[in-house]
Amino acid sequence: MIRRFAALATVPALTFAFSFANAPAAAAEGELSPVMVVLDSSGSMTARDAGGSGTRMDAAKRAVGSMVDGLPAQAQVGLEIYGAGTGSSGAEKAAGCRDVRVVQPVRTVDKAALKRAVNATKASGYTPIGQALRTAAAQLPKEGQRSVVLVSDGEDTCAPPQPCEVAKELHQQGVDLHVHAIGFRVDAKARAQLACIAQNTGGTYHDATDADSLLGILGRVTEKALRHYEPIGKPVIGTADPFTAPTLVPGQYLDTIDPVEERFYAADLKAGETAYFAATAIFPRGNPRDIEVLDIRITGPGGADCYRSERNLFTLAKDGGSLTSVLTWTGLTAGSQKTKACSVPGKYVFRVTRDADQRGTDRVPLEMQLRVEPPVTGSLGEQAQQNLVDFAQQPSGAVKPVRAGGSFNEATTLDGSGRYGETIYYGEELFYRVKLDWGQGLAYRVTFGGVPKGPTANIRTALFSPVRADIKSDTTAYTGNTQILPSNGKAIATARTAYLNRNAAEPTIRKSSVDGWYYVVAKLGSSIGGNGDSPTGVPVTIDVAVVGEKVAGPEYGAAGDVASTPTPTPTASSSTPSGSNTDAAGKGDAIPATDDSSSALPWIIGGVVLVLAVAAVGAVLAVRRRKPPSPPTYPNAGPGWPNQP
Repeated sequence: MIRRFAALATVPALTFAFSFANAPAAAAEGELSPVMVVLDSSGSMTARDAGGSGTRMDAAKRAVGSMVDGLPAQAQVGLEIYGAGTGSSGAEKAAGCRDVRVVQPVRTVDKAALKRAVNATKASGYTPIGQALRTAAAQLPKEGQRSVVLVSDGEDTCAPPQPCEVAKELHQQGVDLHVHAIGFRVDAKARAQLACIAQNTGGTYHDATDADSLLGILGRVTEKALRHYEPIGKPVIGTADPFTAPTLVPGQYLDTIDPVEERFYAADLKAGETAYFAATAIFPRGNPRDIEVLDIRITGPGGADCYRSERNLFTLAKDGGSLTSVLTWTGLTAGSQKTKACSVPGKYVFRVTRDADQRGTDRVPLEMQLRVEPPVTGSLGEQAQQNLVDFAQQPSGAVKPVRAGGSFNEATTLDGSGRYGETIYYGEELFYRVKLDWGQGLAYRVTFGGVPKGPTANIRTALFSPVRADIKSDTTAYTGNTQILPSNGKAIATARTAYLNRNAAEPTIRKSSVDGWYYVVAKLGSSIGGNGDSPTGVPVTIDVAVVGEKVAGPEYGAAGDVASTPTPTPTASSSTPSGSNTDAAGKGDAIPATDDSSSALPWIIGGVVLVLAVAAVGAVLAVRRRKPPSPPTYPNAGPGWPNQP
């Protein structure tokens, strides 16, 4: 459940004359790959966990147990341990270096049995990592993608074979095996060894400094088993000091953030521009805390307080998923009532804070978008709307099968009015998108079908605007019986999109002031009470109505054209958007805001297109890697712009 603490401010103005062509929707469905979990049970795991209430082994058991809880019922998972069968004396070394035991073969996961095996493990002996890797590889199928998740608190104490050489062997044999290594409070030498294993098998390496971070990392590693939020963006590191914040050009960025941490990012804004700054934090299933808060605050040139913030709360963060906050700044637009110090061109700084209900050390990905819109210098388009749209009649007919994406970036397109359906699995958050032109509105509802004796879980749906502002959401419990959201029987809906809607008092109408892709999200949480997840998932149907005919929108000019901004009197002009701003775009190398890649909105997007998936998020169970969104084209742009001849 996400609750909004601060309403969006009035938003006057949008961008200019470059629109995105269609980007691909979600990646194709893939099967789940088999996984062998390899757990260090050597004597060093009996050391106390820093900041914890037990040993490192206790922390590892809790983390693996939480990981098991988050696995889909159809996952193929096994467990291997080393170091638990001997002591660590010199006389026991020969036996200890052969001490690798498969306690659970790779098969359809039996969560209870796997957790019992983990909990029965005692740490005592040596660390034969190289031999453990060979054993794990032999246990996995001979074809297809396979994965090993290795948790170790130190380096190999039994070489030969050297672990990194074993990794190279497997790679040279053409074995499609990826080792994802997690170093639990390791020193530099052990870290280098584990990272070498991961690098030579196409896997990932992660540092875990305590029990909380180990739990969070294991959750993110196993998250690849289901469709998940794969963040993308140009890497950026926000600072702890607003005066040294990195300056962003419009586009999409990627950072990470700790609980109770401030990150600062800057943007140079010109007279007449409106800025939209969106931050999306992505949490793993099994997140260590239930309540997460994402707060954005803005300051003006010289650090002036602009007295504007946006704060959203996530109360079911242990289920995993995403939390988005959006701050819209209109202080430089004509007629703005903002403070004088925050109404002048210059450097504006956005502070992003992640406030959790308890402290921790787990970092999560932070995906950010900066969008900038110059003033309207011609027609403002239609009058503001007074009402939300609704279904003209009850949807009927065949349900069109779809396959949703796991993020804003990979949302699957729903082609206008109709009925769409698929299966959602426990722990999944699915994203769809619907295109709205000026003058069109959206109404929808989601039906979670009945599953006899299905586990109890939380379900949720939410609607987001093209700038990722959450328009409306609804949450309730699912007990295996058919459940419709919203539960009040009314559709979740927008008004017909109109530029002047941004002046409305009603928040839902105010957020219907942008044309482009609107996002429908459906979520089925993890089962409640430990009664297991259904291996078949839950059927879900999305009924959609796109209401209204396309009309002319506002006419945009270049930044700085404040003096020529017309009096806000709407007309029915059919003129096309005009103006250009070659100074505001075409510089920097931020990734364009792909979630609105085929919007008719002419967002200012600067720079060379780079699509970078975050290696730090980890990967394990998906057979096919997702194909990154293709770079958008700019059909109205001239020579010299990105992707133009």
